[in-house]
Amino acid sequence: MAVNVEKTEQFVDILRESTEKLVVVDFYSKTCPPCLVVDKLLNQFVSQYPNVGFYKVDVTRFSDVAMQCRVTATPTLQFFRKGRSISEVKGANRKAIIDAIEAGLSDSNSSEGKSAYGVVGHSDLTRLVLMKQSECLNQNDDHPMENIFVEGDKVLESDVDEQMLLRISFNQPIKLHSIMLKAPLDKAPKNIKLYANRTDVDFDDVDTAKPTQEIEMTNNIYKDGGGVVNLRYVLFQNINTITIFVADNLADEEVTAISQLAFIGTAVNSANMSDIRQGEEGHSH
Repeated sequence: MAVNVEKTEQFVDILRESTEKLVVVDFYSKTCPPCLVVDKLLNQFVSQYPNVGFYKVDVTRFSDVAMQCRVTATPTLQFFRKGRSISEVKGANRKAIIDAIEAGLSDSNSSEGKSAYGVVGHSDLTRLVLMKQSECLNQNDDHPMENIFVEGDKVLESDVDEQMLLRISFNQPIKLHSIMLKAPLDKAPKNIKLYANRTDVDFDDVDTAKPTQEIEMTNNIYKDGGGVVNLRYVLFQNINTITIFVADNLADEEVTAISQLAFIGTAVNSANMSDIRQGEEGHSH
């Protein structure tokens, strides 16, 4: 069974434990029906993943810990490596929880030896995309944005013309170092504008709204099947949403297509050992 946290200093010990292995913390409430579903799932995962630590924190009893971890709803599961949170799942979504566990086991979240698409010191953060809170304007509904976040031959295509506007949300703040684009060369995006933490930008605004960064893609960038573009890292330090405007494509075709989009960087800590006060038990509201 998942271990219930009984004292605040126990949570500090849990973070220390995460320096050696993946730790999953379930923030729950006794009055939350979906929390009961998660509880049953964790009891199954304890035997399925013997090298993972599973713990439970009552958000009413330990409100300070929940606040430090930026927990705003129950159930919320946070996944810790090296003393910090690397991902988060809200709700009783079995597949999302398993995916986060598998990702945590394959990613130590340490800078040594870590690499995503050849970018050393950073991870693929695409798993943190909230699809239900993301959208693409002017997409062909037969070739929607969902296609670029899963493996396979499907693509995202524009509809009435070559332009697209992607609004993408993440389930926790990230530091965005690079993006990786794969696309068929005859329809591959050429001129791109990125807007950090801007969801209000529309097609009518792209000529006047100042982008966080502009990118001109080339055939050479797309070579070998995918192109990694480094961003101005200092401008993408606490990203919750990103809007991507695709203005045109390399071949000046009427349809633009993307086969894969990946976000490369680091998840912003939602908790750190130094943030949790030791020696003090949690208390009720």
